[in-house]
Amino acid sequence: MPPQAMLASLLLAAAIILPARAEYPERPVTIIHNYGPGTASDATARAIAEAFAVRFGQAFPVVNRDGAAGVVGTRALATSAPDGYTLLIGPMTAITAQPWIVKDTGLNPDAVAPICNISANMLGVVVRADSPFRDGAGLIAAAKAKRLVYGTTGQLSLSALGVVKLQQAAGGEYDSVAYRSDGASLADVLGGRLDFAATMLANATPQIEAGQLRLIGVFADRRYPAFPNAPTFPEQGIAAEQMSYAGMLAPKGTPAPILAKLEAACAEAMRAAPWQRAVERFGIVADYRDRAGFTALLAREYGTAGKILQAMGVQPE
Repeated sequence: MPPQAMLASLLLAAAIILPARAEYPERPVTIIHNYGPGTASDATARAIAEAFAVRFGQAFPVVNRDGAAGVVGTRALATSAPDGYTLLIGPMTAITAQPWIVKDTGLNPDAVAPICNISANMLGVVVRADSPFRDGAGLIAAAKAKRLVYGTTGQLSLSALGVVKLQQAAGGEYDSVAYRSDGASLADVLGGRLDFAATMLANATPQIEAGQLRLIGVFADRRYPAFPNAPTFPEQGIAAEQMSYAGMLAPKGTPAPILAKLEAACAEAMRAAPWQRAVERFGIVADYRDRAGFTALLAREYGTAGKILQAMGVQPE
């Protein structure tokens, strides 16, 4: 047999014996959502997961791992195998703020592999529809007369930092009650057990639209698109701004080709029908950023949160 023919036969035999390398993903991929179910951030994770399942032909089940302002779920992600089969979609508080507040979380922007930013979550203050508080001035006047009790997703979560900034700008006394999710704090506002909630506004959109809650101020430099008639706190003369971002992460060390594939899928998913339905239902503010942009955003937010919290005298505990 000629040498060329013999080489061709050997290569063919090797191709038959060796299995072809499977394309990622070859099995279901778990998506951790680091807050509770039934909220806009949960809907964000499930909408992207639905679009991913169609694109990749594999299941992308969403698992809620809430607690400690997102730290519980984010730690679960950070300690998972870096093989692309465990991802996280949710708010970035556990990466940008909680490391300055809680000792030994093992979390910061360098502890994970950013994939894409998905939304810019606007935060604000909501009260029950029959509350006497109709604006920031009314809330602050009441807080100067007596301590008001409000709900948030952590004593020093980003929504709670919004209230701290409100207090620094205009005064008043406030006691925060930490909940595992915005849904739980909103339920207690509706039940009359809280004076107000500092919340991700997308999570309160259904109740606001139903006339159960009233939005009295937004912690942002622009109005919330779903409720353009509700002024921001800066518009009301109160210098209190605080944004929250939500995106997709993988464990640090996940191979670059997998990250690139997920990054492309994220951009595509945000043009798909499941995402558009979630945006319409919850008033989510889409804010896609690629891997490079998201990495820079996390570093910036981490640095900014550190400066604010350290200026407040907060020490990790």
